[in-house]
Amino acid sequence: MPLPVLRIEKLCKSFGNTAVITDVSFDVIPSEVIVVIGSSGTGKSTMLQCINLLLRPTSGRIFLEEKEITAPGVNQDNVRRQMGMVFQEFNLFNHLTVLGNVTIGMVKVSGIPAKQAKEKALQELERVGMAEHCEKYPAQLSGGQKQRVGIARALGMDPKVMLFDEPTSALDPELTGEVLAVMQKLAAEGMTMIIVSHEMGFAREVADRVIFMENGTIEEQGIPDQIFSTPRSERTRKFLSVIRPGKSV
Repeated sequence: MPLPVLRIEKLCKSFGNTAVITDVSFDVIPSEVIVVIGSSGTGKSTMLQCINLLLRPTSGRIFLEEKEITAPGVNQDNVRRQMGMVFQEFNLFNHLTVLGNVTIGMVKVSGIPAKQAKEKALQELERVGMAEHCEKYPAQLSGGQKQRVGIARALGMDPKVMLFDEPTSALDPELTGEVLAVMQKLAAEGMTMIIVSHEMGFAREVADRVIFMENGTIEEQGIPDQIFSTPRSERTRKFLSVIRPGKSV
């Protein structure tokens, strides 16, 4: 078994007296695809933001390639460069072209020369099927195209792990498929990913492991066939009983 690229130990996050994440622990090995499912409000997005240090955990430890990134004095910007984040909303700069949106992080954050950043950006846009739209502005794109640009932007930083926070939730159903296809391609290429998603069919087909969260904790986890066909937890069974794999919730 390879060493985990990411290790989460007893992660907790509270806002005031309200506990949102409680005692969450799991490892992620290189090239593993983990899909996190569960009802809205169970702490899935908060967990991702804690992993990426967009939110500071209340307690617990997170390790990236055996280095504790929650330790005092850690350069959080450097950590975020190593973990690509794709949000529900696209968070593109409307005044920049597609190419500009993908290159800006490489130039401003990583200090890559502009010419090299442009070459890298075009490679990543090609990877997500958006190279031909590189001179367009976000207002000229569909939601699915915007999200694929967001994925290319994250890939441009050469992340060790990609985090997806319900990347299709803001999309019309007909646009969801093009984004899921890109994510499926990344999985086939060996990208390590943690994906919060309501797309059950995608989870069953692409995930190496499914984590079901309930009330801020991991209720159950396992391979997709086990979770979807023979869940051990009554709460997991109840959650899955209201949907059919292949549908979103």
